[in-house]
Amino acid sequence: MVSKQSKEFLSRRKFAATFSGVVLAGLAGCSGGGGGGGDEATATATETPEPTATATATATATATPAAEADATITVGPGGSLQFDPANTAVSQGDTVEWVFDSGGHNVSGHPDAHPDVSLPEGAEPFASYDISGDDINHISLNEAGTTYRHTFETTGQYTYVCVPHAASGMIGQLTVR
Repeated sequence: MVSKQSKEFLSRRKFAATFSGVVLAGLAGCSGGGGGGGDEATATATETPEPTATATATATATATPAAEADATITVGPGGSLQFDPANTAVSQGDTVEWVFDSGGHNVSGHPDAHPDVSLPEGAEPFASYDISGDDINHISLNEAGTTYRHTFETTGQYTYVCVPHAASGMIGQLTVR
């Protein structure tokens, strides 16, 4: 059977097929190891025969979604100096996610950060900023829209703060059962 489609339509179809092939090749190159080993992918456009009634593959970038948090706490909702909710209860092994509704705050469960911070015996300190090493910046702040997650393995009562606003009452309580 002879196609009655115009040559312009066929040219656009060939262009789309070639363009999508180049894009897919580029995406494949992006997923490489990135070790600088000199291996570079090159895309070569080749003319393909007229498509038939077959399905078209579509490339989509996907990431493995993180497991949903067991509890969510909003940091600075509406620009306020509070955690919402201020008191939260979770089970041992649960993950809590702090969502920064406004910037200029942090989450600190590190006893050296502020005198109001308290942790159960044996619990590891936690913070939305880097607490590794000896020179910890406890007033490091997070931007609006960022999130911080921590999984609680030790049962007991936790008191955490936003270090720069703890004196203004930005203190949260967490019970791990």
